[in-house]
Amino acid sequence: MSRIDPDEPTEPTTEPTTEPTEPTTEPTTDPVEDECTASIEVVNDWDSGWQGNVSVTADGGALEGWDLTWTWPGDQSISSHWNADLTTLGSSVTASDVGWNGAVDSGQTREVFGFIATGGGTSPQVTCSPA
Repeated sequence: MSRIDPDEPTEPTTEPTTEPTEPTTEPTTDPVEDECTASIEVVNDWDSGWQGNVSVTADGGALEGWDLTWTWPGDQSISSHWNADLTTLGSSVTASDVGWNGAVDSGQTREVFGFIATGGGTSPQVTCSPA
């Protein structure tokens, strides 16, 4: 039987099985800021047209301005509007704030403009983008 001298250094019997690794970093996402949603509420409806009021909600940080887009689901069109700059091309509509009505506080909803449309009172799906 051989004896091990406690004062003599010994060699390790096994090699380390793992190699050092680089520290991993989790991808970071910026907090949601300046995101918005919008909706059109049908407030009056008659045989040949309807009135819509448009509201914008600041879902992230406060908004300084907004741009909205939608496509009419049928043969609707806007015959008059107020408090927005509007552009139409066929059934596509783009609406933008007019300066004084662009600000929406964070987490708040604000009615921002209205319009009179021809056709049936079916509200389209609206997309909102911060301006």
